[in-house]
Formats: sequence, structure tokens, C-alpha cells
Amino acid sequence: MSTASTPSLPSWFGRAFVEGTLIVFAVVLGFIVNEWREDVADRRAAEAAMGRVVAEIEANIEALEAVVDYHEEVVERIGARLAEIESSPELAEGVVFDDLMMLMFRGVNPPGLSRFAWEHAQQHGRLDVLPYERVAAVARVYDMQAYGVESTWRQIVELLFAGPQVMHAQPLLPSLRFTQIGFTELASQERFLISYYRRVLDDLREPEAG
Repeated sequence: MSTASTPSLPSWFGRAFVEGTLIVFAVVLGFIVNEWREDVADRRAAEAAMGRVVAEIEANIEALEAVVDYHEEVVERIGARLAEIESSPELAEGVVFDDLMMLMFRGVNPPGLSRFAWEHAQQHGRLDVLPYERVAAVARVYDMQAYGVESTWRQIVELLFAGPQVMHAQPLLPSLRFTQIGFTELASQERFLISYYRRVLDDLREPEAG
């Protein structure tokens, strides 16, 4: 009685299977290594970008500290001038621009804040690899800069150069009061922005958890 023999695999099959497995493994490993290299490159780009942002924020703090005392002094000088006018029995009239230029001996003196490093980081910094909370905090401080301090001093400049009427004689009290309010708000915003800048810097300098 004869039994059917089991067909044997070709002699080359084992070697081909091993070689095929190694090729697949090498391809997968290559993908993993390339992805790791891209992640490392993205993180380095993000860290370099945020390093430039930190330097920019430090420079902005210095710029604000260089002008905020002057802006507070302008508030006091306008206040003294208002008190002088109010103590007079006659309604004071004059050329508003001339009066203000005597009180603002350094002009408006805007802080000249920069946002180039932040805008560059958003475009080229690969910030999506960083923690969302850190990036959001930086975005908020630059919004405060744009819609607070920078917006307020632009409004003051627009008031001072509103047109020919500022060169004509008129009652001084309304314009002086309005200008004092503007500088009061500007100095307050500058103090707050300095404080917020510093909090953001502390967060950026802390090592990431994990």
C-alpha cells in the first residue's frame, strides 16, 4: 500500500522569504528614521524661532521701560497745566499744538515695539510641535501689544495732528484733558504689558515637562 508524498517547498523559498522580510523591515525602518529626523528638525526650528521671540520680547521690555516714565511725567505735566488753567478766572485759549509741545518735551515718544520675530516664527518656525499653551500665551501678548499700546499711541498722534484746527486758537481745557486721558491709558497699558511680557518670558524659559 503506497502513501502520497507531501509536495516540498523549493529550496530557494526559505532564503527568498528571509530576504523579503529584511527588505520590508529596512523600508519600514527607513520611514521611521526619516520621520524621526523630520521631527527633530521641526523641533529645532521651533526652538530657534522661539529663541528669537524671547530676544524680541526682551528688547520690547527695554523699549517700554525707556518711555513709560516719560509718559507718566507727561500726565503729571498736563495735570499741572490743567490746574493752572482752572485756577484762572478767565477761560484760557491758545494754540493746542503749541501748548502740548511745551508739555511733551520729547514728543509722543512711541516705544517702537517689534513683532518681526513672532511673525517670522509663525510662518517658518514649525510651531505646531510646541505645546499649545506656550504658543497661545505668546500670541496673546503680541495681540496686547498691537491692540493696546500701539493702538493707543497712534490715537494720540492722530489727535495731535488732527488737522489745521490744532494750529488755531481755541479753548485749551478739552484738548488737554483728552490728551491727558490718552497718556494715562498709554502708560497704564505699558506697565501692564511689561508685566505680562515678563510672565510669558518666565514660561518660555521653563523646561518642558516630560
